[in-house]
Amino acid sequence: MKKRTLNLTFFAIGALIISLLTVNTVSSQSNVYQHDTISMEPGKTHDVFYSLKTGESWQQIRSDWDIQFSTHVFDVTIRTNGTSGVVLYTYPNSGISGWNSIDTTGLSTWAPLNDSDQDWEMGAFNQNGYGDLDYGWGVYNMVTHIITGDSLYLLKLPSGSFLKLWIVEKNPVTNIYKFKFANLDGTGETEEVLNCNDFSAKNFVGYNFTTQEFVDREPASADWDLLFTKYMTFYMNVMWYPVTGVLQNYNVEVASYAMDTTFMDFTIDALDSTTISTIGNYWFKLLGGMPPSYEVDDSLVYFASDQESSIWKLVFEYYSSAEGKVGFRKMLVEDNSSISEIPGTVAGNIAISPNPAKAQTQLLFTADKSGIAELNMVNLSGQLVSRRNISYTPGLNNVNLDVSELPAGVYMVTLRAENTLLRNKLIKN
Repeated sequence: MKKRTLNLTFFAIGALIISLLTVNTVSSQSNVYQHDTISMEPGKTHDVFYSLKTGESWQQIRSDWDIQFSTHVFDVTIRTNGTSGVVLYTYPNSGISGWNSIDTTGLSTWAPLNDSDQDWEMGAFNQNGYGDLDYGWGVYNMVTHIITGDSLYLLKLPSGSFLKLWIVEKNPVTNIYKFKFANLDGTGETEEVLNCNDFSAKNFVGYNFTTQEFVDREPASADWDLLFTKYMTFYMNVMWYPVTGVLQNYNVEVASYAMDTTFMDFTIDALDSTTISTIGNYWFKLLGGMPPSYEVDDSLVYFASDQESSIWKLVFEYYSSAEGKVGFRKMLVEDNSSISEIPGTVAGNIAISPNPAKAQTQLLFTADKSGIAELNMVNLSGQLVSRRNISYTPGLNNVNLDVSELPAGVYMVTLRAENTLLRNKLIKN
């Protein structure tokens, strides 16, 4: 899952985005549980965006949008509001040449498309992509850099009515989408232009086909860590089904442990940002009955690295499906928000280039004094694959990494010096 530059703990060298985590700082909130409750309202009709650091929450009705577009310049994700009754189908009978002659014969046998519950950037419209340049709804042109829509879609709205829809293009240079839609008989044809620069602080901006309005519904991405919501999941590997759960924001990493709630012996390398549903709906159990009753699983403990890389312990305590309320307690384990106060390293100045790498790559970082650092590489299973000490000097440092003997995969590269830990992910091709 791609990372986004959303707060001051991130710094770019050229096009390389990096993250710094400073460890073992102390806060007055550390090791003290704080209890909190959020409300999705009866019927769980609202989404709640939540900040671990401030405890602030933003409540937003879920049914006010039908599809939503990623605002990031180089992202082409388009998602659907499946839990509110929106259903998306790829039109199988033709490409865009069939815009004026939609035939719905056999619609009941067409497979609906759903958003991934693992990756923000795999929306329903991005399914069925083939190859590196095919993003599902459109294909990237290496000359013009424009993603041109080559697919037609049928969209079932919560009202039960159908529209035909064509995502015409996205220009990543201007960060502008163009799309058009109409009733199946061609009436009501409407063309829309979305300038994502108007919503650049948000992850997504929605669109409501009934009101024909764009919907600015999210707080700034840098302000929240967890989203309490309903989302579609492939339930029991049998069928797509709406569930209530918790998704994590870009840049937020979470580790899950099936342990006693007093457990504290987590590892940094276990924190995972490759899936947005590490917490998901696993923290409660369906007991049955009518109306159904639920029980919170008190053997699950979560550790979350927030937008500022501070580490929080999270334990769920209460869930009322009827009321739409979730209760939990959180504890600040490591306060890493004041990174500019840590001596010995210029905050955020680390990168890996090239990344992905096949044989050789370089670790780039800046320090303000000389010293010895420990360089480690860990695979996604948590196994240490390389460890050595390196010397660094004031200014820009360049360390060569030989990865030619490593299996292809994703690795966490960490550089520890005194009380500072620099980290970045390396992809080995």
